[in-house]
Amino acid sequence: MSDEVRDMIRSALADEPALGLAFEQVVEDGRKRRARRRLGVLTVAAVGVVAVAAVAVSGTFAQTSAPAAGVLSTSPTSATSSVAALGCVAEAMTGGFPDRPRGTATPEELAESGRLTEAVERLPLPLPAGVEATPLRLCALDASWGGDFRLTGDRSVFVYVRPLGGQSPSGCVLHTPETRCSVKALPDGSTARVTVEPGPEATLASADVWRADGTYAHVMETGGRGSVTRVLDDEQLTAIAAAPQLKVLAVGRVVPADPSDRRAAELGAVLVGAFPPGLGIERIPAEEALVFRARQGGYRTFANLTDAAGAGWVMVSLEKPDGGEVTCGGRATCRLVALSDGREAALDTAVEGGVTRLSLHAKAADGTRISVQTSNVADTGDGSATPTRPTPPLTEVDLARIAELPGLHW
Repeated sequence: MSDEVRDMIRSALADEPALGLAFEQVVEDGRKRRARRRLGVLTVAAVGVVAVAAVAVSGTFAQTSAPAAGVLSTSPTSATSSVAALGCVAEAMTGGFPDRPRGTATPEELAESGRLTEAVERLPLPLPAGVEATPLRLCALDASWGGDFRLTGDRSVFVYVRPLGGQSPSGCVLHTPETRCSVKALPDGSTARVTVEPGPEATLASADVWRADGTYAHVMETGGRGSVTRVLDDEQLTAIAAAPQLKVLAVGRVVPADPSDRRAAELGAVLVGAFPPGLGIERIPAEEALVFRARQGGYRTFANLTDAAGAGWVMVSLEKPDGGEVTCGGRATCRLVALSDGREAALDTAVEGGVTRLSLHAKAADGTRISVQTSNVADTGDGSATPTRPTPPLTEVDLARIAELPGLHW
């Protein structure tokens, strides 16, 4: 792909709404292994924390800046006071956790950080003989708490907790053919999932526990490049995630289910018959045609669509339900359109250098963010952005019809 074409695509996507996914990002994602991306985040980003004082009341939050009923306050603060325990805040953009740290915290979040850190000091880690661990501090992230500790050698363990938020246990996601995953019920009614992702560069192993006490805990062991030998086994990772010391007392926001291979398979059936007659459906080099996969916290599927005019590209993606409205954000290439059920959608049309891309962004009734994109450039696997047909294989009406499918939701 020439620099001129690459710059053109990047320019066309620069103001993409939050619902959108860049064409180059999607193609690149299809050619990289997820395990390698995650390894890069975990081995490069160190967990930095800023120690701050927080009001700590045993088993309760401080009375100042009380959040609304049932919702954890997220208003930033830098206030300090005389405290019985220290809380901490993870630096913004710190990697290794399901949430991206805000870099700020409310007094309530800081108090919970201090309480959790004090509690984990009493946590007897199930370590093998001869293995020692550095201290663990659970710092405020974003209505959640996390930290890491190093083990003897080159392995580290990341610990993350948050209120369960009504989230149901999620099934397995097999990122690579080598991924091993299992789900089981624990004696107290909790549900545990263990995932192991071996690889030549590093082995990642994690335990997720949807706990009966209203806490979600994620514990992951990883290491630097070349670190393939685990220190903690499946039972030890699960024991840490299920430890009573990790119980969160805060009440948080409602959390939708995590992506799973089971739901991805169900979504594939939704698109059957959704495309105009006469269009052939072909796989792209890195993916099966119109088979949803759990990717980067959401679901995506791709295909090349063909007819007598040539081949083009389509992508359908879903992201977790959230608040907010669909808008154009002031982009000249975008206009709001009405769907048949009364919902609004943002329709972008980008045309430059013979390349045309249509993108429609909408929300399902449950808040799921839906993105449907099509281009007159087929994905042939060589990175070319040369048009392979005069116009995209799908029209604006076709994109709207797909976004309106009743089963297309989280």
